[in-house]
Amino acid sequence: MKKPLLTLQYLLSVHISALIILTVFRCILYIANMHYVNDVDDKLSLFGGAILKGVQFDNVMACYIVALPVAVLTIMSLFNKVPAAVIKGFNIYFIILYTIVFAFSAADIPYFKYYFMHMGASIFNWIGFEGTAGMIFQESSYYIYFAVFIILSFLFSAMVMSIGKRLLKKQAANLTKKDYKFYIPVVILVWGLCFLGIRGTFERYPLRVGDAYFCNNSFFNQLGVNPAFYFVKSSSAFFKKNNKLAGTIDQKDAILFVQKEFNIDTKIDSNPISRLVKTEGAPKDANVIIILMESMSSENLDTEYQGNKLMPYLNDLIDKSYYFENFYSSGIHTNNGIASTLYGFPPIFDQTMMSADVDFYTGLPINLKEQGYQTLFFLTSNPQYDNMNSFLLENGFDRIFSQYDYPKEKVVNNFGVQDDYLFEYGLNKLSNIAEQKKPFLATFMTVSNHPPYVIPKQFMDAGKNDAESILRFADHSLQDFMINAAKQEWYDNTIFVILGDHGKPSDKQPYEMCMGYNHVPLIIYSPLFDDMPKRFEQFGGQIDIFPTVMGLLNRPYINNSLGVDLFKTERPYMYFVSDSHLGCVDNNFFYIYNPATKTDALHKYRNIEEENLIQQYPNVADSMKNYSISMMLTADYLVKNKLTGPNSKQ
Repeated sequence: MKKPLLTLQYLLSVHISALIILTVFRCILYIANMHYVNDVDDKLSLFGGAILKGVQFDNVMACYIVALPVAVLTIMSLFNKVPAAVIKGFNIYFIILYTIVFAFSAADIPYFKYYFMHMGASIFNWIGFEGTAGMIFQESSYYIYFAVFIILSFLFSAMVMSIGKRLLKKQAANLTKKDYKFYIPVVILVWGLCFLGIRGTFERYPLRVGDAYFCNNSFFNQLGVNPAFYFVKSSSAFFKKNNKLAGTIDQKDAILFVQKEFNIDTKIDSNPISRLVKTEGAPKDANVIIILMESMSSENLDTEYQGNKLMPYLNDLIDKSYYFENFYSSGIHTNNGIASTLYGFPPIFDQTMMSADVDFYTGLPINLKEQGYQTLFFLTSNPQYDNMNSFLLENGFDRIFSQYDYPKEKVVNNFGVQDDYLFEYGLNKLSNIAEQKKPFLATFMTVSNHPPYVIPKQFMDAGKNDAESILRFADHSLQDFMINAAKQEWYDNTIFVILGDHGKPSDKQPYEMCMGYNHVPLIIYSPLFDDMPKRFEQFGGQIDIFPTVMGLLNRPYINNSLGVDLFKTERPYMYFVSDSHLGCVDNNFFYIYNPATKTDALHKYRNIEEENLIQQYPNVADSMKNYSISMMLTADYLVKNKLTGPNSKQ
């Protein structure tokens, strides 16, 4: 065999071995998430389609990796020189690069299982935080994926070394002059195939994430995408800080739309949507306690075990409170939930709202602080996580209580103390603070309902698994807090606002965007209100908490946010984002826009209908698109131009 053919055999053998390993990872991803497709009739054929798409995406990454060895070894082989040192060097090259690619595939499996999306550039928002590392290494369910990564990486390394050894053992004949007429075109053809593999397609544009979408099932569409490919593509947009909605609606038109929606006809400062909210009568000096419950989906309220609801207290509290059935978190991360709830702005997709370069907002803390309130925030963990400490202190909070304030023996993992101790500690502090005879705004951010779960012994068998048992514990912790709060003098003059910081993916997930990650409960309870209980069907979101609470307190303020008072204004729709999608809902339809593919979909979601109805209802889709994108573009404009804080006034 001639040297060029021998080297091509070596390269092709490594290439195919890598594609096989990547396909194994894809199969494991499928097995780990089969609960998303249990009710799909043709799942075997869809799985086959996803595997074929997956090989196409995997081949792109493999061609990038093999391009350098192809160029070097084919040229050297044409000169009849293929030194053993070069082959050994490329063995190491392949092992290192593919180990990195395999690491993305392994890490993507639990990430996808939790977020219903591939691991993207948003992880850069958490790199460097010890809490993130602790969460990873303390969650035992991740160990199996780490073990799979080690085993498959070791297997691939052994295969590469074996292929390299076989090459070096074979005696290859040198090329003669007449051989070049055949082998030079062969080498050029191989180069062309490698280039085509990098493009991934014969089409005008190179392979894109959207090319993986081949059916109406979101899980199978995403299954084909190579995790490393997705990460690279999302990272490019992340670091360029590209506006994902660029080219959809003109920004000036978007702002004019929002001004019209909010009935703004008089500009009171440099923020184009600022509006002065006036009140009549005396303001209430009521305390406000906001409880953001970790990963609290609305569907958790209906979860049962052995015929009993896992969250009986929250359900009982709803029957005594104002309850908003159609309420949504702005994003899918805790930093989104905190910032949106307190300051009235949505996240801009995967960009953290609590960056090291702090953005300034007015919102609830500063408005109440200026009106004589004490402002306090209670965290379970390290306050440096998500840059919470700097962000919250710069944006109106007098004091942050965190892991540094609690006894070391109460810290159970890298996320700090459990909910029951957080509430116990906070209750004691609030009773002391109330003695100052000044109203307070206190925010609690719970964490127990986030893996790795730490379940007290008495709740170990409260559900069919840890994810259910922890719900019972979270509910019980809140119940104890409310019972003990009712014994305090300040209780009768306090408004309690209870909501999820975000939700969790539902097992039934037919759409490209997971609505369960954003649909969260909103419960407002207070002994001050004598018209409770009331259930509200109107749509609202975390961005509405700031103006809604100000309305309940009957206090004048300037609303420079995207939020509205839910007791005075009914939204036609509610919009929200994940890291990669924009969603918008009304009573019947769920509109989804995918910025990466620049495609959208419209579904009737009440009965989980999978059909994309965008062609049947174009006017509905256009209205929802215009509303949600205009709101997002306006928010993006205000944040980028530093018009969200008190310094925006002229």
